[in-house]
Amino acid sequence: MMKRNSKYVAALVLVIQSVFVPISHGDANLIEQTCRQTPYHDLCVSSLKAHPLSASADVTGLALIMVDVVKAKATECANKINHLLKQRPGDQALSSCKSNYNGVLVADVPVAIEALTKGDPKFAEQGMDDTVIEAKSCEDYFSGRSPMTDLNNASQKLGAVAAAIVRLLL
Repeated sequence: MMKRNSKYVAALVLVIQSVFVPISHGDANLIEQTCRQTPYHDLCVSSLKAHPLSASADVTGLALIMVDVVKAKATECANKINHLLKQRPGDQALSSCKSNYNGVLVADVPVAIEALTKGDPKFAEQGMDDTVIEAKSCEDYFSGRSPMTDLNNASQKLGAVAAAIVRLLL
């Protein structure tokens, strides 16, 4: 049993190292180079630099970090929607938004993480593109400015950044 656990731990360490050890070994500008190829450079840089593992991550690691940022924003959106639904029960637009962000959290983000971890970034790109669509759809459910506008816009931008980073792996 101990030998089996040791093999498992060793395999796990190898997977983690392959994700977070930089390709360029010490290239301090990888975040900058990567973010220059996204639609929201400043958002990309600030999001990645806020994560402690970004300094030693390769592009796959940066993509995983950005997917995690997308997940955090989608969770924030879902929490706000739930709060608003308590104040406005039966609000159809909010209920539709809840379904959208549930899809992001239950399907799009987990698929993206699995795809990146397994080395199949195409599915990760699709998942992050879907997050952009879900956030835009949420906003479109309302006439004019919604109570979710700022969060929906942030979700769209973060999803676009994540998808752009993933595309660098294709």
